[in-house]
Amino acid sequence: MDPLTEAVGVILAGLAFILSAIGGAAAARYRDLRIGLVAAGLAVLGVVGVLSVLHQISPLYGGPFEVSAVPLLLLVVAVGLLYLALVRGGPRRPPV
Repeated sequence: MDPLTEAVGVILAGLAFILSAIGGAAAARYRDLRIGLVAAGLAVLGVVGVLSVLHQISPLYGGPFEVSAVPLLLLVVAVGLLYLALVRGGPRRPPV
């Protein structure tokens, strides 16, 4: 078991599922299919994180989902960039 891979998998799953829940709530509130699709993509990333952690715990679980630490770190960075895009405000309009 590689502790770094396990930790990154847990971080990926947690961040992805939290953002997926926020995106799903926003999609339902604003009735925007694009936000819903982003939330679904984040949920898939969360599933990859969970399966990679399960494979690290026991190779019997999620056998085809053996993911090393580097791709998991890249996925965490991608989810982090999505988080920054969601929390950062849009362009400011000049006062009229």
